[in-house]
Amino acid sequence: MGDEWRQEVKPIILEGGIHMPYSWTVGRVGSRFFIELRDKGHFLANRCTTCDHVWVPPRLRCPVCFKAIPDEDWLEVGPEGTLKHFTVVHYEQPAQPLAPPFAYGLITLDGADSDVAHLISDTDLDALKPGMRLKPVFQPDRRGNMLDIAYFTPTEG
Repeated sequence: MGDEWRQEVKPIILEGGIHMPYSWTVGRVGSRFFIELRDKGHFLANRCTTCDHVWVPPRLRCPVCFKAIPDEDWLEVGPEGTLKHFTVVHYEQPAQPLAPPFAYGLITLDGADSDVAHLISDTDLDALKPGMRLKPVFQPDRRGNMLDIAYFTPTEG
């Protein structure tokens, strides 16, 4: 009694897709972050007491040392930050948040050790360079997610 039957049976392949909508909670850490972002336009972070890294968005566990991050080590960071890396989008694709051209960037908010990825707009994209200072532009009607930030734009000019 083994797997000999597999040698004799030709597999049947069905082509298709499965649509499975779902929702999940962002948990106590994510909830606190998104409520503060929605209601006050503030970025909350948390600090690992073991290795001293400051995480935004906040984490339950530190991705560097894997220790649990205590609830009492929250702080406000940003709202401005420094552009670390970016890419400019020139071609339209389905489900893009903005009409091209626009940029995606990794932004290190002031006081944080981690980066947030977000849109960069309302600027001369040819003038973007790592190290430039950016500030968030918030949606007028916020819902409690990262899209409450419409995009980031340079602080001067």
